[in-house]
Amino acid sequence: MSYKIGLLLSMVFVAMFFLFGADLVSLQSVYSSLDSKANNISYLISRSGVIDEEFINYIESSYYVDFECPLNLSPTFGEEITYSISTKYKPMIIDKKEMTITISRMTVVGFYG
Repeated sequence: MSYKIGLLLSMVFVAMFFLFGADLVSLQSVYSSLDSKANNISYLISRSGVIDEEFINYIESSYYVDFECPLNLSPTFGEEITYSISTKYKPMIIDKKEMTITISRMTVVGFYG
């Protein structure tokens, strides 16, 4: 009889373990998605070279991220531009509050590869 009670009590920990694993997989998925969006954004920045309010609004509305970068209206060829993109993630068991996942990247103006 006692092993049945022990089994029932341990199922709570097993369920929490699986939810924690699902949270980690979801977190990795969000990070990978941000990384691929950052590659596309780097290409757009290196192609256009100009970062103004219109460009920032386009990035935020197209990719559904928060884009942070100093305005750069007249960059030169080969100039390095550093930016950050972030998104919100609501975990199941890791935390009660929303988490902000942020990636910082650097791109070179005029380099498309």
